[in-house]
Amino acid sequence: MSALQDWINKAIAASPHAAMLLDPPPGVIGGGDVILAAVGPAPDKVVYLGTRHAGTTLRVGFAARDRWANEEIEDAVESNGGTMTEFLEDAMEADDELSFEVQHFHDTGWFHFASDLRLSPEDFDTPAGHEQIWYAFDGYARAILPLVSGKKE
Repeated sequence: MSALQDWINKAIAASPHAAMLLDPPPGVIGGGDVILAAVGPAPDKVVYLGTRHAGTTLRVGFAARDRWANEEIEDAVESNGGTMTEFLEDAMEADDELSFEVQHFHDTGWFHFASDLRLSPEDFDTPAGHEQIWYAFDGYARAILPLVSGKKE
């Protein structure tokens, strides 16, 4: 287990998301990429942290195999009256605009709302990097999981 994976699992275990910690589902972000951690109501609806591009990029996102979960999120974004990034900012109660854009796509059988974090690999395991990673991961979990798990926070 990498230091980053060990850290994120400890952070999740100490958070309100601990009860939703899952073994990362296989194939959620495609070949060659690695899921470090996942939380969600089921293995087919997860907020995840993964590495991409041979470990040079971190991605935080929500993925679902369920088209209806995807549509629930799209409806919530539409009701909010803005973009997915603005929806996430509002749900996270962000003081400033997010430094990462939310992408929406379908890949390898999964519907995704995801962001590539603007961190260099040497910053992944620093206190500032951990703060940025947790801010995004926790934000996705607080914004999206209540929509797809039947629990409102």
